[in-house]
Amino acid sequence: MIREVIVGLAAVVLLAYGIEFVFAWFDDPREPPRVKPTIPIPILGHVIGFFSMGLRITIFSEFYTIGVLNFKFYITHSPRITNQLAKSKVVSVRPFLRSAGRIHGTISEEAYATFDGHLADHFSDRTKDAMAPGPHMDEQNLRMGQESVVEVDALLSGNRKEMKLWEWSKNVIMQAMGVGLFGREHPFKDKEIADAMWTWDEHRSGHIFGFDPTGKGYAARAKVMEAMKKYLQNVPEDASQMLRERQRVVLEGGIGEEDAYKLQATLSNAYFNTIPTLYWTIYEIYSRPALLEAIREEIRNKALTQVGEDFHLNIAALQTTCSLLLSAMQETQRIRHAQVAFRMVLEDVTIDRYRLKKGYHLHMPAKPVHWDPSIWGAHVNHFDPYRFVPEIEKRPARIQKILPSNFLPWGAAPWLCPARQFAATEIMIIMALLALRVDLAPADGSGWDHEPPLKKVEISSLAHPKLDAPLRMNPRQDGVGNWKVEIGKSKARIVLTSG
Repeated sequence: MIREVIVGLAAVVLLAYGIEFVFAWFDDPREPPRVKPTIPIPILGHVIGFFSMGLRITIFSEFYTIGVLNFKFYITHSPRITNQLAKSKVVSVRPFLRSAGRIHGTISEEAYATFDGHLADHFSDRTKDAMAPGPHMDEQNLRMGQESVVEVDALLSGNRKEMKLWEWSKNVIMQAMGVGLFGREHPFKDKEIADAMWTWDEHRSGHIFGFDPTGKGYAARAKVMEAMKKYLQNVPEDASQMLRERQRVVLEGGIGEEDAYKLQATLSNAYFNTIPTLYWTIYEIYSRPALLEAIREEIRNKALTQVGEDFHLNIAALQTTCSLLLSAMQETQRIRHAQVAFRMVLEDVTIDRYRLKKGYHLHMPAKPVHWDPSIWGAHVNHFDPYRFVPEIEKRPARIQKILPSNFLPWGAAPWLCPARQFAATEIMIIMALLALRVDLAPADGSGWDHEPPLKKVEISSLAHPKLDAPLRMNPRQDGVGNWKVEIGKSKARIVLTSG
């Protein structure tokens, strides 16, 4: 019996190698070279590698191919090639934007077919317009900032001495962003709906492959979508222009109401990227006392007005003059970013010297670019909070000027996250409120761990911590008082390296 099992397994392995060999035989020699899986199991090796390593892809060469049966992924980490891809009209992110509505939003076949072409472009353009600096964003930022003050007030109320940083980061972003996007009576004020959102998030990687054996993630998603349906039946007056425009465009474009609320539910993507960015920005800044004090001094001098016990944080000044805080946030993104920019090859095309075939995926992992010493200098592996400060951009440690194509947390040009100004503003506001009002340190007194364990498979832009960070809190006496945020100069824009 054992002999038959061994012979059977050997036959399966040989067949798998044979299938892989046949598919590789038909590769165009001009395509990026095909690489073998790190785990030497034919067909399944790359899949196992993904679930064990996540999106932290091993670098084989500047451009290479990973094949699973008859499907291929082209992968590049070369800024030179990335720049050429950005100019190509036949390499597009649009198919993935559509499929996100299908995979994560479960829209119908009819809606999936309709949500393309002019409608998809119109939807994207109106989203960008509504999220651009101006009166609508001022209102959205003010609501978000006011709720951030409420959440920090609540954190410091009573006799509370400790917090869990990941848990708090999730809650403050959920509430502040919820008020900014959906208004003060947003769906996620209900803890049951907020908890469902996190459960959905935990299963989203599996949902890409249709994998959710317990159905727990699907059930949580259904609960969030039902809440969104109820909310959209009576949109409040303080809902964002972006949400209103998205709803108007899809309904006028022929998408039914049932599919429209499902598309709106995918706005939750914004939470899943902003939360880890906030978490790691707080973590990196507070773990460096000298940096923390320098940022406090910058905010006090440039963005804060104090009259007695009344403190006014100027959002526009924070966005435009606090270059060290912004630089520390961007350096956190550079060091911690682990996402991949996805594109679809729409037609056969030659990029650089490589031939890419229609219908296959193109992946551009950020980490190899963010850790390239030819771009960032000899100290590329070190956290340098001053790296993006414009006043010292020409210092000797830098090899060359930082180009938008070299910094990818908000995506790769020409498809950048339309909410990047809003999300960056939110992180800077929350970071400023914390820095000026509370001291934080590891609760066990052991010091900050600069290489804490991370979760492997995530679809958010920065990896999630495997363990939360319990912190001891000490309110700062020079921050005790009544806190408010104000807009300041309208149309203020953060000078993000990505644009």
